[in-house]
Amino acid sequence: MRKKLIPYPADAWAVLLIVATFAGQLALYLFVNDIRWLATGAFALVPFCLSVVAYNHNHMHVRTFANQPLNRLLELLIFLETGSSPFSGTLNHIVGHHASYDQPELDTLNWRRRDGSTMGRHEFAIRCLLWHYPSCFVLGRKNPRLMTEFLVYLALGGACLAALLVYRPVPALIVFVAPMVLMLYALKWSAYAHHSDLPYGDDYTASRTHTGQFYNWFTWNAGYHAAHHFKQALHWTLLPEYHQGTLASKIPAELQGPGWGEDLKRRKLAPAAQRG
Repeated sequence: MRKKLIPYPADAWAVLLIVATFAGQLALYLFVNDIRWLATGAFALVPFCLSVVAYNHNHMHVRTFANQPLNRLLELLIFLETGSSPFSGTLNHIVGHHASYDQPELDTLNWRRRDGSTMGRHEFAIRCLLWHYPSCFVLGRKNPRLMTEFLVYLALGGACLAALLVYRPVPALIVFVAPMVLMLYALKWSAYAHHSDLPYGDDYTASRTHTGQFYNWFTWNAGYHAAHHFKQALHWTLLPEYHQGTLASKIPAELQGPGWGEDLKRRKLAPAAQRG
């Protein structure tokens, strides 16, 4: 029964994480009045929300449940933990990035300024955060079905958040709203390492691969980014094998390893060296 409901059993751990994180948020929201303890509790949940941010990326590509109503319910919980509403990631990320990451003028994760220079990481994160929802309306014009689903669930998620704000405004702001904004920023901040400052040549050189064990445990294999671009519908549990068996020998050494590559480190150090 479990395998039928959740096609990939490893996703059950993610469901547990998402439900437990929401339970923690709800307990703080309902039962804690002291602002200091609310802030402390919300801060303690940040690592869990960050992991949910990473898992949500996988869920967008390969849905967790075979049952679609359960997927929508899970996505509403994810929205309250990460700020990313159902189908906003589908439009902003799958339509806006995967289909056009080699076309700067269309890419929703474009790291280039208009003059072609490279944005700093925080500049990139802020710009992409501010563009997250507006991009959905732009991209939705050519995807009316997705646009409809996006609008319906944005309204539903917004209504849930509004109800929380009306009932207990201060706890809602501290426990839900502030972390949602922070998680959207963290999502874009983390995406910077994937493609920044890499000229598009082919799929083997256009992204970086992080093979670190802890990083990929915490982010549900988000480090295997080249493999994900080659096969975006491949389940996250299968990405390491695909990388090792098919891609590792073809990707430049500086674009893969137990970090975001020596390539990115050198690029970070270069401006400091120039200032010196």
